[in-house]
Amino acid sequence: MNKLASVLILLLLGASGYTWYQKSALASRFAAREAELLETQSQLETQVSDLEAQGDSLRAQIETLDRRLAATRLTVSTLPKKPGLAQRLRTSYAELAQTQWGVIEVYDDQARGYVEYMAVPLWMSETFILDHRNARQCVATR
Repeated sequence: MNKLASVLILLLLGASGYTWYQKSALASRFAAREAELLETQSQLETQVSDLEAQGDSLRAQIETLDRRLAATRLTVSTLPKKPGLAQRLRTSYAELAQTQWGVIEVYDDQARGYVEYMAVPLWMSETFILDHRNARQCVATR
């Protein structure tokens, strides 16, 4: 408010009226600011709701993709084995060639059928772990 308007209001309303006018103007500004803040709050709550809905949708998509991946893995694991796979395994892991190992079939409820697994002595798992670790280290050094 400019000085001229303040002087005119003071002259017209007197000192107590001017104080009332100031309070009224302040209350009007406060109410306007409060309305702005409430509108901002409402907009933010809407954004939060939208983002939560997007999050739920993305989680549902992830679950769907996880189920598809599991089905694909199961399909891949039940593919017929290549005829020379056992020989390739013996050639690749000389330690395994001299142990008693073989292929077993285990019934899988999800596949509703038998799935072939390779059965090796438990201590042979260390061979696979070391081989995998060495391969990762080799890749990391490149």
